[in-house]
Amino acid sequence: MPPSFDSLQPQRIWYWFGELCRVPRASGDESAASELVVDFARELGLRWKRDESGNVMIYKPGAGLASDSLPIAVQAHLDMVAEKAAGSSHDFASDPIAPEVEGDWVTAKETTLGADNGIGVALMMALLEDDDAQHPPLECLFTVDEERGLTGASHLDPSWISARRLINLDSESEGRFCIGCAGGLDILVEMPLSFVQPAGDLSPYALTVGGLKGGHSGMEIGRSRANAIRVMARAVSRLVDSCGVSVVSLAGGTKRNAIPRIASALLMMPSSREAQCVSIVSAVEQERRAEFAGIEPAMEIRLRPFDARPTRVLTPESARRALDLVLALPHGVEKMSGVEPTLVETSDNLATLGFEGDGMVAALTLRSLLEEAKYGLAERILAIARLAGCRAITGGSYPGWRPDPLSPLLRTAALVWKEFSGHDASVETVHAGVECGIIGAAVGGMDMISMGPDIRDVHVPGEKVSVSSTARFWTFFRTLLARL
Repeated sequence: MPPSFDSLQPQRIWYWFGELCRVPRASGDESAASELVVDFARELGLRWKRDESGNVMIYKPGAGLASDSLPIAVQAHLDMVAEKAAGSSHDFASDPIAPEVEGDWVTAKETTLGADNGIGVALMMALLEDDDAQHPPLECLFTVDEERGLTGASHLDPSWISARRLINLDSESEGRFCIGCAGGLDILVEMPLSFVQPAGDLSPYALTVGGLKGGHSGMEIGRSRANAIRVMARAVSRLVDSCGVSVVSLAGGTKRNAIPRIASALLMMPSSREAQCVSIVSAVEQERRAEFAGIEPAMEIRLRPFDARPTRVLTPESARRALDLVLALPHGVEKMSGVEPTLVETSDNLATLGFEGDGMVAALTLRSLLEEAKYGLAERILAIARLAGCRAITGGSYPGWRPDPLSPLLRTAALVWKEFSGHDASVETVHAGVECGIIGAAVGGMDMISMGPDIRDVHVPGEKVSVSSTARFWTFFRTLLARL
């Protein structure tokens, strides 16, 4: 456990969270975290299962007054979004996360913290080793690869779960209970490109976009944050049109479920136009800062000389087609819910962009509470791709979670929360994907709810979790389990 955690309570939650911070667990690289959980089960002498994907289930008999109740499943995911600050040398495959305590918050400054969903995993481990807790028979499910498309849950054997009640610990606001979520779909758009050797008196320059907030593409998409890929494309398009700049490459974004906060372009610029290009970039930065005033105060667009001299550039026709595609692909909120006006119903995230071989690939993530709306937006993106002469591939579709406001599990949780806190619970449906949708569809007949302590700034460096909220949530969680 990190020394800074010595005084934190509940001690066993922070102990296990500290152990998780020591092992690699970026999405797709959770084997060490999976092994940690299996070793934990072995040491406690509890029955466990693990599948080829790395999902782990640990079973524990009921205890106390709730021991004869129907079983309940509790679930969290082992993986984390691996994002780091510009200039950081952190290697998520080998370096431990470096958590720090700042007042009531545990945070990581250079990287994501992994409280999403490591704090849920730590809560489950503390529960499983707590011999004083009263609870129904427990089926504690630790899934993998949630952040890249809920693939661990998609590969789960539903026969592992006998419970027909499930508490998911992947929510981020104490006292707020999630009872539904959006479904999702991924689209890759591949554009073939043509290249030529650079000609004339051209110098290499790098245009970079940074300082953006980014954030979770489900939870933050309704906050109108800037997309670095779109900002970059607008600046490059202006340079191409006004200064005869040649494009070497375009890139941006890092994760399918994160709003892009960085992007870059490698350009070849006529030496005689340097001052004009710098002036254009400065003007574009001021225009975008004005457009996103109050939202993106730290936005930066920079144009700097680049050391290496590229051996090829896009033809003018390919450069124009590539930029037009990026500018035409939708990003952001497509439609708000007509039933719950503050809830995003349908959106898409222009998530990543890059050159691969002799082509460009753009990745988009679509979300919607309505399957027909999700596929309607997909049809529009596929039409744009066809018009641009591109190949489009759809995949990674997963179902939403239909809310049940009459859920018995919700009713009990809301009652216990009211008694515990003196406040009414907040009930919500979220635009982000939650594994409940996939698990519920696979198992059938599930009564489900998602909850958790306060976590902020997920999926970006500086992510943090509240110490006091975690302590309160632990007490509430144990109280709720004793009543089920």
